[in-house]
Amino acid sequence: MQTLLLGYGDIAQRTGRLLVAEGHRVTGLCRHPDNKPVIDGVQLVAGDYDNEQDLRQLFDTQWDAVVVTLTPSSSGSQRYHDGYVVPCRHLQQVLAQSGQQPYIIYVSSTGVYAQENGEWIDETSETAPTSESGKALLQAESLIGSLPTQTTILRCSGIYGKGRDYLLKQLIAGNMSLRDSWTNRIHQDDVAGFIHALLTDIENPQPLYLVSDNKPVKQYEMYQWLAQQLNVSITSDVEPGPGPRGSKRCDNSRLQNGGYKLKYPTFVEGYEAFIDSWSK
Repeated sequence: MQTLLLGYGDIAQRTGRLLVAEGHRVTGLCRHPDNKPVIDGVQLVAGDYDNEQDLRQLFDTQWDAVVVTLTPSSSGSQRYHDGYVVPCRHLQQVLAQSGQQPYIIYVSSTGVYAQENGEWIDETSETAPTSESGKALLQAESLIGSLPTQTTILRCSGIYGKGRDYLLKQLIAGNMSLRDSWTNRIHQDDVAGFIHALLTDIENPQPLYLVSDNKPVKQYEMYQWLAQQLNVSITSDVEPGPGPRGSKRCDNSRLQNGGYKLKYPTFVEGYEAFIDSWSK
């Protein structure tokens, strides 16, 4: 299988390692290949996914699958539109011109949901984002879903793991606000693991998945548990009401029913492994 990784950040790199370990051929597109870790078997190409000419050159090769993980690089009011929507429009044009029909996986976010009263949500729940990033992600999803090929959109909850330690640093510094709101997490290895499973193991993948672990948790409870693991104290009161990311509980039944077994089924298992390596 020939797989193209559009965007070559952490999740794409982890996915690439899993694929090449099984003998698949993987190419990653990124702006600065020299700044990326070397992974045996992964070929890196210098380019920009928001440049249609760069994409067109890539599609001189026949791809079996394309994994799209986009990250806005610019600042300003247009950063999300330019970082999410524009590359998907370019991909739409390039696919139409090339005539290729690879399987496309697009990594999105639960930021497309705006529920804030602790509702359970799944793939059928209303999407009415209020943030600029959520609106751009939803527009990008629409473009991906309209492509004339098989596509799967992954709405990931809060991704954590190695290199994603902002929350731990904030807890140690005492810079946090406790809230009585629901939060959802997914370990970076399970995002990559599920992408790998979709590409290699899962028959008839669905067009949309919520990618989250098995246990939504109150934000203040998770922070208090993390503080105990880090041996730091939290003195702030628990504030009522939803935070800036709302308050919702993600139902991952579709992911589980597809046959994928989470490596880290709750935040406890994931953070225990992460904190152990992070603190060394």
